[in-house]
Amino acid sequence: MLDPFCGCGTAVHAAQKLARRWIGIDVTHLAIALIEKRLHAAFPDARFTVEGTPRDLASAEDLARRDRYQFQWWVVFLIGAMPHGGRRKGADGGVDGLLYCRPDGRTVERALVSVKSGEQVGVAMVRELHSAMVRDRAIAGVFVTRAAPTEPMIREAAAVGRFASSATGRSYARLQILTLAELMAGKRPDLPHIDPNAAFRQAVREDRGDQGSLL
Repeated sequence: MLDPFCGCGTAVHAAQKLARRWIGIDVTHLAIALIEKRLHAAFPDARFTVEGTPRDLASAEDLARRDRYQFQWWVVFLIGAMPHGGRRKGADGGVDGLLYCRPDGRTVERALVSVKSGEQVGVAMVRELHSAMVRDRAIAGVFVTRAAPTEPMIREAAAVGRFASSATGRSYARLQILTLAELMAGKRPDLPHIDPNAAFRQAVREDRGDQGSLL
């Protein structure tokens, strides 16, 4: 089955359920990431490959140069967050994604994600994220930058302070800065009990079966 405009993945989901071979194509990293999450939730043992997403630092930087919105969506899903404001493009108030964690092991708290694809970043961007954290009462913020952060940015982030988790017995930086190079090397936000599914309606787990007779 070939679906060249797979969108939310309904046809791909049906093909997987009927044990059919399939190829799904979409132009946005957001759609592909949502379908990938949907398939893993419904068919935990499903095996498939995703082509066209960045595999190394060079391809990630190329995506950032070509389309900053696609880059933002790709980074958001890479760290287990969800897009802020859905698929809309435009002013975002410095927030591109939402990451959910459980500091006490039960209660869900939000962390705001800001992704910067430009070659220059400054301390004002960190302050903007902190202001959004205060406004939205978020427990933490994650600032992802393609460019290396400046010393004033690092100091500003450290000044935001830390919070404690009763579930892990550790403390965590409230505003964390991650570079694109660090992400591609495997580093992720350091938050207690990150729950990538907290804001998603889970797909019903299904068995892969054979297609019956067509009448």
